Amino acid sequence: MKQCIGILLLLALAGCDDGSSKQNNNVNNVNNANNQDLPPPLCQTQPSGEVLFVDASDEAGIGVDGGHLLGNRLGAVDLDGDGYPDLVIHTGDGYTRDPADTPDYQRKKRVLRNVEDPGNPGRRKFVEYTADSGYDSIPDSSERGRGASFAVAGDINGDGHLDLVSVVYASTAETAVVDETTVLYGDGAGHFTPQTAAQPWVNDQYYSTTSAALTDFNRDSSLDLFMGYSYKTYGTSPQQDRLFRNSGAGTFGDVTESAGLTTLTGGEAEGHNHKPSWGVTVCDVNRDGWPDLLSSSYGRAWNGLYLGMDGRTFSDASESSTYRADDLIDYSDNQFYICHCRLNPGPECDEVPPGTQMISCTDDYWYVGSDDQPYRNGGNTFTSLCADFDNDGDMDVYHAEIHHWHIGNSSDSSQLLRNTGETPLRFERPGNDVTGLGRVHEMSDWNEGDITAVTMDFDNDGLLDILVGDSDYPGTKARLFRQKPDHTFEEVAEALDLVAPRAGGVTYLDYDQDGDLDLLVGFSRMRCTTADTDCIFDEPRVRLFRNDGGSGQNRAVFRLRGGGAYGMSNTFAIGAQVSVTAGGVTQLREIQSSFGHFGILTPLEAWFGLGADCEITRVEIRWPNLENTVTVLENVSANYIYYVDEVEGLVQWEAMPVQ
Repeated sequence: MKQCIGILLLLALAGCDDGSSKQNNNVNNVNNANNQDLPPPLCQTQPSGEVLFVDASDEAGIGVDGGHLLGNRLGAVDLDGDGYPDLVIHTGDGYTRDPADTPDYQRKKRVLRNVEDPGNPGRRKFVEYTADSGYDSIPDSSERGRGASFAVAGDINGDGHLDLVSVVYASTAETAVVDETTVLYGDGAGHFTPQTAAQPWVNDQYYSTTSAALTDFNRDSSLDLFMGYSYKTYGTSPQQDRLFRNSGAGTFGDVTESAGLTTLTGGEAEGHNHKPSWGVTVCDVNRDGWPDLLSSSYGRAWNGLYLGMDGRTFSDASESSTYRADDLIDYSDNQFYICHCRLNPGPECDEVPPGTQMISCTDDYWYVGSDDQPYRNGGNTFTSLCADFDNDGDMDVYHAEIHHWHIGNSSDSSQLLRNTGETPLRFERPGNDVTGLGRVHEMSDWNEGDITAVTMDFDNDGLLDILVGDSDYPGTKARLFRQKPDHTFEEVAEALDLVAPRAGGVTYLDYDQDGDLDLLVGFSRMRCTTADTDCIFDEPRVRLFRNDGGSGQNRAVFRLRGGGAYGMSNTFAIGAQVSVTAGGVTQLREIQSSFGHFGILTPLEAWFGLGADCEITRVEIRWPNLENTVTVLENVSANYIYYVDEVEGLVQWEAMPVQ
């Protein structure tokens, strides 16, 4: 039996939204004639969500006897357009150049291509591709080894090919830093050419770039760039985060001030100060059609949330939405405060009695009038995930934080912020005891080193899960939180054989296209000593954990293609929101270019686990174009990769494996 799709364009009143509406109501059925036959129904015969992870690093070509992949800034994205995710990997000191005679495995920035394994037909593996890709080419030179710390991906010049912004980070203009953040144009086949056009970030004040995300904030089809900056010199002089507008020709201009994003030196009490950002994320968190900017702040400073208003300006909703930090102002168990009250007791120690002393008090590191203020009782936020975790149709946020035992309650732990769905935007924090996202500390001097995180549905049950890269301290490890039907979570990493101590860097990908998401996990030797049994490698190895079993449930993937012309969507549809309804439940995804600490890269697609449901009753794709048009597909089968064009609608599909 043939089924049809209807392509509906829902026209928003661009620039006239009052921010209270989450949907477009002006329906103009202008493209309904574009009907096509759909693929035949495809269903799992016995859906099962039983999953185990297998270390497939050697099989995938990245183990020590193959590519010997090292690094902890991990990216997975299809660089050559063949439908398979490739790898872009950097080490922590990638900002320095690699000497010409450096062996491939010791290079600090690498590209690995996903190819069919010639020795095992039907299997995939990664092969060295850095030199062939041109990624580390030095501009205006035949040499390679260019410094780079991480990369973000999107079509910068609108030619339909994936480009990269290769970012350089260093806490100051060190003499070893000779390269700058560089735009590289791609040819669609995995080759990249560094551009030499003047850009506004070409001086040493921009070396502290810790994160970046591409977004089309004015929906003109040209991808703009939001960049997060930390300290100019580590620990002092935090920098202004900046928004750079794409001119349409691949060059950028600084529009931070005109967009209303200016912060100050000072103004901490009001939250107007520069803050050391360790991550940025862009998503339409209030679903009004305009991208919003999220900054993740270090040093227990407040996080920033800036709502896009009209394609020109942003409004600071950090405080009003409760996004910036939790409301717990309790520093009584902060060991520095306790020592202050032992060494230099004042009236403040009577007002807030100190807790139990657990360290030796030889110096007073507490600053009365500063450390006791709300603006110093936030978190050390490294990565913020923006997603609809509870399938209620709005975007929630998960903050990944570093939290130390000796700082206690005056620092936020990693936690979930649930969007209440109210207007104006507001989040509530149920707490880790309620959500199940806490953890049992195995030592008294514990550290939570949650630096990186990703969200994905690893078991294809229709519920988003969270993988946290808990790293850099003794006792840290990859933590995989599986979401349960009541929207609480349980930690399952070790039960599913995902054993990855000191997980320095995480991302996900379906590297073998078997229909479930595999995990890429790094390893950090930060603070390793000979006494630490969890320092299992003498180098920062990257491992691939193959998902065995997740493909047993139904799922569907949507890969989008924007029109690219002015007023249409950028060609990879970054910023598009896709909702899928199956079995009476609606899931929501957003295509994001990169996010979090040092620009975590994930595939540019919308992946939906569907559990036992074989049919999707409705798909809505809201395009990030000037009119926020919407494409609707109805009654489509699970277990396909669907290719949807902004103009032509559904243009292609590929079957996924079923059992």
